[in-house]
Amino acid sequence: MKVPSSLAIAAAFAASSVAALDAKFYGIIYSIFPSEFECKDFDTMTEDLKILKGVTNNIRVYSTYFECITTLLEVARKSDIKVWLGIWSDVETSIGSEQGVVDRFQLDMADFKELVEDTEWIQNENILGIQVSSDALRRYYGSTTGSSDRRGIDTVLRHLKTVRSYLGDHNLTFPVVISDIMDMYSRFPELYEAVDLVAVTEHAYWDEISPEDAAHYIFKQFQEHQTRAKRVGKLIQLFETGWSSGGNMSDTVATPLAQGVFTQDFLTLASRQNMNAFFYGAFDLTYRTDDLESHCGIHYVNRTMKPDMNAVHVGAPLQAVRLWAGDNVIKAHRYWNADDDSVNENFGRVYAAKPSAGPSGVWDDEIWLWNDENLYSKSSNLCLESFGEGNTQALRMRQCSKDNRDQKWIVANGNLASQNDANFCVRVDVDPTTPDGNLVVDMSPCNEQRKHPISKFPVAREPLEIGIKTDGGVLTELSGKVTWQTTRQSNAENHQWLYDPVIQSIKSGSNNFCLDASKGMDGEHVALADCAPANENQKWDVNDITGQIHHATHIGFCLGAPDEVDEIVYLARCDKDNANQQWNVKLVNAKA
Repeated sequence: MKVPSSLAIAAAFAASSVAALDAKFYGIIYSIFPSEFECKDFDTMTEDLKILKGVTNNIRVYSTYFECITTLLEVARKSDIKVWLGIWSDVETSIGSEQGVVDRFQLDMADFKELVEDTEWIQNENILGIQVSSDALRRYYGSTTGSSDRRGIDTVLRHLKTVRSYLGDHNLTFPVVISDIMDMYSRFPELYEAVDLVAVTEHAYWDEISPEDAAHYIFKQFQEHQTRAKRVGKLIQLFETGWSSGGNMSDTVATPLAQGVFTQDFLTLASRQNMNAFFYGAFDLTYRTDDLESHCGIHYVNRTMKPDMNAVHVGAPLQAVRLWAGDNVIKAHRYWNADDDSVNENFGRVYAAKPSAGPSGVWDDEIWLWNDENLYSKSSNLCLESFGEGNTQALRMRQCSKDNRDQKWIVANGNLASQNDANFCVRVDVDPTTPDGNLVVDMSPCNEQRKHPISKFPVAREPLEIGIKTDGGVLTELSGKVTWQTTRQSNAENHQWLYDPVIQSIKSGSNNFCLDASKGMDGEHVALADCAPANENQKWDVNDITGQIHHATHIGFCLGAPDEVDEIVYLARCDKDNANQQWNVKLVNAKA
């Protein structure tokens, strides 16, 4: 689906004399080399990270050269930037009697051990994680060999186990991952179980996708792998994406404007989906001058931000809402099925049903993001639209456009009314149902009597009950402690929680403090603290398939319930099969 206005919007941004990037990247990929075989010095890295601190708090590197990384970690700590480390590895091959591809894993691993054992730079607090390979499977398998060849997958899994064992011996708890293209995770599904975090990469231009379609294309691919990650109880990150502003690209465009269009759309997507992604890259490279990769920086070589990147404007976070019609809520079908490994044939269709309760797998179907006139669907990355001619209107989901009047709405007096002058409103019909038993949602004249008035209510103000175990246990705030109880308190708010999916906070209904885990450690008590949207210790990700409540920044740790009631809940290594991590989240009052 095309968005014709995207290029025009980006062109207008580029022409504007008042423009400034208003959003931060979750992370940016940083090159430690000024040329292919030498390290940047301390002063160069200091100036680089001074610039990067304005656009991100996290950087990722591909490899571990002792002198380079020692300098980088010193500069990063002074700059208050966290680092995702990398060990470069390949699957060794030979051509006849000659050595082909050489695996650098042992060399990088030796440098990493020296960093751990001989310096103070490797700490849980400043290291985000470490990857043991970056696209090694793609380079080895390409498109010519099938999964019956185990040499590649066995190599990277062996590297993963080596690094994980070493970290455990040194009380280092940050995650270990294998970063590769999405196709490799599909080809070798054992990767989902093996890694601490699913780390997939996607450059849409290699798939011949236009810059204006690329972000939505990435969303659909990402949701597929996010669903698979949820099933095995893991979080997922997009470990590499971006666009080039120059170089040779035969199937789509590599221009400054195209890079700006993609970045505008992608940062908007990432903000709305809480998608953590590492953007490639920090600065244009001084080598590979004819290579696409050399022009992927958001800054020029001289550290000046490119005008089309500086013009990107994401805006303030939107408000998550539910649209109620009686005791049903209006939903939109997701792209990838939660209950089987296939594309949803109803993708983007609007329907109504009871709100999700427990591990439904379709929690996001009922979550809409509202900006005072548009309704964005979390499950489909599309916006609600009324369209038609004359005295007829129909309802559909389409890619969002702030200039499209068919996508503008007002909620008032029990109506969800389109602002396109047709005077039609959304109707939830209780009589006809869809083939899967859901209620039909369509458009009808606003002056018709509605059986179920429609209302909009903020998700962050709808109380939840978070159940645990099978004997009626619930997460409870009691005298400032967070425990689980089977006996209900006289004040029902002690058992009620407010989850904001935008800032990922879980707030107590009784004292307005938020769940807070200060360290990513097994057994770390979860406390209550003053709510702060920017506090990374207060971010949680609800897995609506397994019931786990992941800590969103202490990767690999989940909310755990003690064996006994009245004991304080804690962080534990995520285990989808552990009954003490299988929470049941449901609305307290499932009515408008």
